[in-house]
Amino acid sequence: MAISRDQIDRWSNAPSEREETKCQNTVERVKQIIRNHFGNDVYIYLQGSYRNRTNVKAESDVDIVIEHPNYYFPGLSSLSDVERTKYNASSIAAEYSFDRFKADVHALLQSDFGSTYVKRKNKCIRVEKDAYRVNADVIPCYTYKRFSTATLVEVEGIGLKADSGEVIDSFPKQHYENGASKNLSTDGRYKGVVRVLKNVRNELLDQRQISEDLMRSFFLECLVWNVPNSDFNYGSLYDTTRQIIFRIWDDMVKPEKASNYAEVSDLKWLLRGSESTSKINNARMFMEKAWQFIGYQS
Repeated sequence: MAISRDQIDRWSNAPSEREETKCQNTVERVKQIIRNHFGNDVYIYLQGSYRNRTNVKAESDVDIVIEHPNYYFPGLSSLSDVERTKYNASSIAAEYSFDRFKADVHALLQSDFGSTYVKRKNKCIRVEKDAYRVNADVIPCYTYKRFSTATLVEVEGIGLKADSGEVIDSFPKQHYENGASKNLSTDGRYKGVVRVLKNVRNELLDQRQISEDLMRSFFLECLVWNVPNSDFNYGSLYDTTRQIIFRIWDDMVKPEKASNYAEVSDLKWLLRGSESTSKINNARMFMEKAWQFIGYQS
């Protein structure tokens, strides 16, 4: 059964005020718990779909960043061997290890919410929902500094060490700013189309037409962000969504196009590296499924 134009319009809307209140309740309680221990020594802010206003009802979780700015993970991949040696000669190990920081945040949340509701995950601390709050991923992290020389920081983001041992960096503030700018430039259609496609994704998941790994929420948001602004002006939202799906699908078979797709922060490539082929295939497959599910005609 084809999806109606009215349904597309409804899917483009943000979650209800009731869901918004539960999200706010969760954020404020976590903030209070962390502030009572760390005071103003940490930065507490949001990232992810809720912060970026691209969330839908089925994914009304919140991502809460707990950044300790007194310590950082260095990004040295662009340094020459000489510059890297200079940096290493002057660097000093953090006196407060990241493992200890994450353990402290975990203990604080567990002491307040209870061990039943709080679980340590690979990259975050998970606080499970109840009648008054939504699920929350609390993300302890340090500042991340990408160096262009041994002493010059090119850009800052956040960094964390996963329990698996991998150091992961991201740029949530730049992501938010670029997403907001894109949304303004497209008269609100960027975030509207993202919500539509997230709802389509959830329907496809429910019908078991796709797997969770095929199209993550963050990946979908990034794909749509790379579409030229002019493609968001195709009359109705129904027709605009059709154009966005086609554009991404078409770009995925053109290496010169796909390789230039970036994350919304515009600081990391989206479709380069060892997993680029599988990501491109996943993007193309999802767009085909979305096209068929909505009922667009060729």
